Amino acid sequence: MATLLWMACGSCNGESMAILGTGAISPDNPTLPDFLERNNVRLLGHPSFSAEPSHGLANTIERVLAGEQELTLLCVEGSIINGPHGTGLFDTYEGKPKRDVIRGLCARADFVFAMGTCAAFGGIPAAPPNPTESTGLQFCNDRPGGLLSPEWRSRAGFPVINLAGCPVDSATMLNTLTRALHGVPLELDGFNRPSTVTPCLSDNTQRKCGTAEKVGYACYGCISPKFPVSKPLFRPTISHRFDSPATLPGPHSTNRQVPLRIA
Repeated sequence: MATLLWMACGSCNGESMAILGTGAISPDNPTLPDFLERNNVRLLGHPSFSAEPSHGLANTIERVLAGEQELTLLCVEGSIINGPHGTGLFDTYEGKPKRDVIRGLCARADFVFAMGTCAAFGGIPAAPPNPTESTGLQFCNDRPGGLLSPEWRSRAGFPVINLAGCPVDSATMLNTLTRALHGVPLELDGFNRPSTVTPCLSDNTQRKCGTAEKVGYACYGCISPKFPVSKPLFRPTISHRFDSPATLPGPHSTNRQVPLRIA
């Protein structure tokens, strides 16, 4: 039986929320339980989905690292954090730098998937000045080499398969995992993104990003290894300090004025 282990690292859990939040149950839009059942996959652990206590997952990870438990699919979500000062102690697991645990798990997995742009390329945490010293699994932004060297390959002979997106949608994740299990070619590009990765909210008739049309804000190129360096995400403005009256309820009056400091 194939197995799947999902590990969450730095930044948000957008991919977990995407893969657990899908609502329609159909062959074209399966849920995570659908995927596990249809493909006879045993879930070893997921930070939001597993029913077993944390110590049970820790034991499972130790068995994988010791070679006592086979690992078919390793899914890593979030940036790999090396700070502070290269120690990795900003993000730990069972008292160890999580990046070291992830490196060991990668060596045991048949396939390693970077779920989202943060895991693939470092994403927002890796943007300058990168105070957490974040990187992706096998890239740092658009530069080859991250936690793993550019030459690294999994037990099945693949580099890290980068499912870029912020977040990548559930259909892309489960479709790619299914293809890997059944030996369907993934056709990786120069940044190890499979052909299943497309711009957000695109479809069969329109391959370009549909975010502006369907959501209402501009495309930020989140599947790019340069995201978010290529475009500014925030437009800071100068804020002046001043006093402004604010009304707070009092014991004897409903219109008591007190000064409120606003930055």
